[in-house]
Order: sequence, then structure tokens, then C-alpha cells
Amino acid sequence: MVRRIFNIGFWEQYIRNHFIKQIELLNESIQNRLIPTFDTIEKEAEEISEKEWDRLCSSCYSPDIDPADLAERAQEAGIDYYMTLSGIKQTLLNITATALYHLFEQQIIFFLRREVLHPSQENDPQLMKVSVFREQLLKKGIDIYSFRSWDKIKELRVVSNSIKHAEGDSASELRKMRPDMFKHPMLRSQPEKELMHSAIYRVYMPMAGDDIFVIQDDLAEYKNALVNFWNELIVACSNYEENMAT
Repeated sequence: MVRRIFNIGFWEQYIRNHFIKQIELLNESIQNRLIPTFDTIEKEAEEISEKEWDRLCSSCYSPDIDPADLAERAQEAGIDYYMTLSGIKQTLLNITATALYHLFEQQIIFFLRREVLHPSQENDPQLMKVSVFREQLLKKGIDIYSFRSWDKIKELRVVSNSIKHAEGDSASELRKMRPDMFKHPMLRSQPEKELMHSAIYRVYMPMAGDDIFVIQDDLAEYKNALVNFWNELIVACSNYEENMAT
């Protein structure tokens, strides 16, 4: 009789129909529904500048007022609008990376509690850890750290923690993994020596869209890594059962 690591027949369908779909829909909703709403902010900023110019000119009755000053104020209104909306877009990208990781972590814990742990252990908060999940699978010769997807998932975990906690151990680790993520995307093509060191490395408010800059390509890679992890796990556990049957 095959000694099952878990009921792969049931969980394969559950993983594909729930875990993978949750990951894909979260990423798709952000990438294809929300982010495109920011595509027009440059045009909107120009309209804000024009409206501010019209307002300032309509209320200007003194011949001593320099039109150049009014034009500058109108332009600043547009720039402020553009920078504010750009920051909100970056906030959305950053928190999506955090959400992807914690969704994945909660899926792992759900799976751990419902299938891997003994029923007497499933409500023990000390066991609600990815490390416990790994330890349980290692007993069957499956090491999730050896999965091809794991390096990118590890990066996602560090990104998530850096965004949540700002400066700290995770941010220091992320600097080694992805130094480019501390540069605004518009500045990444410039040599680092031409940029202010402090502007690149100080981390204060990534939840406000500052200091750490996740881009859409990053989110696509993280989504793929999470989906690939679950597919790799299904294969590894299926292989385990086949080996036990022979």
C-alpha cells in the first residue's frame, strides 16, 4: 500500500482551482484593471496646469503681476498632481508585491493545517510557519528550497518585509539581491556614480511609494514563481507516491 505524503488526488485539483487562481487573479486585477487607470496622468496633469493658468489669469487684475510667475505656478500645480498620482501608483505596485507573498504564505499555512499536521496540532500557533511546512516535507525527501521557483520566492519575501518595515535587516538583504529596486525606474539607466548615494539607499516610506520601487515586470515574475512553486510541489509529491508504489 502506498504511504501517501498527502491526498495528492484531492489537493492537486484544489491547488489548481483555488491557490493558483487566487494568485493569478490578484496579479491580473492589479496589472490589467488598476494600473492602466494611471496611464493618463500625464495628460491629466497638463489639463490641471491649463485650468490653473485660466483661473490665475481670470483673477489677475494688477498690471504688476508677471505672467511668467503665473505660468510657473500653473505648471507647479500640474507637476504636483502628476507626482502625487505617480506615488499612488508606486504604492499600489509595492503593496501588491507584499500581498502576493502573504497570500502565498497563507496558502502554505492553510495546506499545512488542513493536510500535513495532525488534527491535534492544526490550531497550534507555534506551528503556523513555512519553516514547519518545509520540515514536514523534508521527512519525505522533498526540499522546497531546491525548487527552481524558490529563489524568486525568497526575493519576494525579502521585498515584502522591506516594504512593510522600511529600513532594517530585510532592506539590507534586498540591497544585495536587488540594488536596482532602490532606484526610481526613470533613473535606472543612469550610472550609479551620477546619482546621490543617499537617494538610492535610504528607506523611509516604501508604503507611500518612496525608496523601494517594484515595477510591473517584477510582479509578473513573482506571480510566475508562485504558480511554478505549486506546480513543482504537485510533481514532487506525485513522484514521491510513485516511488513508494514501486
